[in-house]
Amino acid sequence: MIAGDAESKEVLTDLLVSSLADEPLISDMLAEELEIAVESFGRGLWRFRGEPPGRLRPSERRAR
Repeated sequence: MIAGDAESKEVLTDLLVSSLADEPLISDMLAEELEIAVESFGRGLWRFRGEPPGRLRPSERRAR
C-alpha cells in the first residue's frame, strides 16, 4: 500500500468486488499485514505501525 510519502510491505491478497458495498472493506488480518494502525475509525485517521503516534493520515476519499 502506498500512502503519500510512505508505503507498507507488499502483500499478496485476494480481491472481491461487490455491487452491494459502497466503501472498501479489508479484514483485520490484511490490515495487520499492511501495518495499518487505526487511530480513529469515525474520523478515518490512521498511520503505519512504525510511524510516530502524531503522524496521522486521513482515509482516502472515494472517487465519484
